Amino acid sequence: MKKIILLVLALLVLIGAGVGGYVMFGPKPGHEGEQEEPKKRERKGPPAFASVGPMIVPILGAKTVEQNIMVTVSLEVDDDAAREQIRQQNPRLVDAYVQALYGGIDKGQVIDGQVLNIPALKAKLQEATDKVLGPGVVHDVLIQSVSQRPAY
Repeated sequence: MKKIILLVLALLVLIGAGVGGYVMFGPKPGHEGEQEEPKKRERKGPPAFASVGPMIVPILGAKTVEQNIMVTVSLEVDDDAAREQIRQQNPRLVDAYVQALYGGIDKGQVIDGQVLNIPALKAKLQEATDKVLGPGVVHDVLIQSVSQRPAY
């Protein structure tokens, strides 16, 4: 009798997990496989660029600073109004970038051993930019210069 009760209980747990997984990760109602593509705004003139940085981030080892990374970034925007918005938000952007760099370095997403992973760095900076300014304001994050130096 005990085995039957345990078997029924295990079966109920599996069914509950299956239903929970379907509800969480299954198809969403109303979408039926359709995905909306974000509409891109048409640019009326040449792009404008706003410079951010330089930012200096120390890489911490077990007891001391192992190396210093200096990054300078330019952001591609549509017009001068967006460039002015970036100039006003520059302190928030630098703070978000430094946080993203520390987080990426800590998790090993941005640095492979002792070498900086530039595509991962660019993706992290784009994500931080979209959080601060909103999506669609900045079209591309251009890494102007990266300098890695060992700390003595």
